[in-house]
Amino acid sequence: MKETMLNKLYHLPEGLKNSIGLITLIITIFFIFFLLNVFYGPDKNAELKIAEQKKVQEKANELIATLPRGVLTFYDSKKGKRLSPNEYKTVCNNTKIITQRAIMGANITDSKAFNLYNANGGTTGKYSVNWDDNKSKCFAQFTVKPLEGSSNSVTVKGEALGFLKTSIDTRVYFIKNF
Repeated sequence: MKETMLNKLYHLPEGLKNSIGLITLIITIFFIFFLLNVFYGPDKNAELKIAEQKKVQEKANELIATLPRGVLTFYDSKKGKRLSPNEYKTVCNNTKIITQRAIMGANITDSKAFNLYNANGGTTGKYSVNWDDNKSKCFAQFTVKPLEGSSNSVTVKGEALGFLKTSIDTRVYFIKNF
């Protein structure tokens, strides 16, 4: 009986054999994607996580909106407002821009960065501002772009000691990198 069935399959027209193969392939692909969706599908808590992040961001924006415009520091200074530890952390986590003044100040203490910065016309590349939970401090870093035809760049890292609040956002105003 098996032999008879196999004989019938061998004698089917080529077009029908190809169609059966294609249908089998399509069913297999759908089955694989079904299994992937069941076991590795979308996160069911994703909406809750997004809503929670939005609440945290709104709370941070409200706090930052209450701060005065100008220089913000976390240490005693004659210039600007002194931030509380909570305000300092919130401002750090919501700051992504480093001012030209902070870049110039940090470059002065790093001669390689200063020379490269002056040679390439004062351009920088990537920069970031991050909160370090272990040290409870804010750190900023930026990369001075290499000269054209070279791959030698300099990354400057340091503690963000001050911020500048504008009407639009907050920016790193002073970097201590020595």
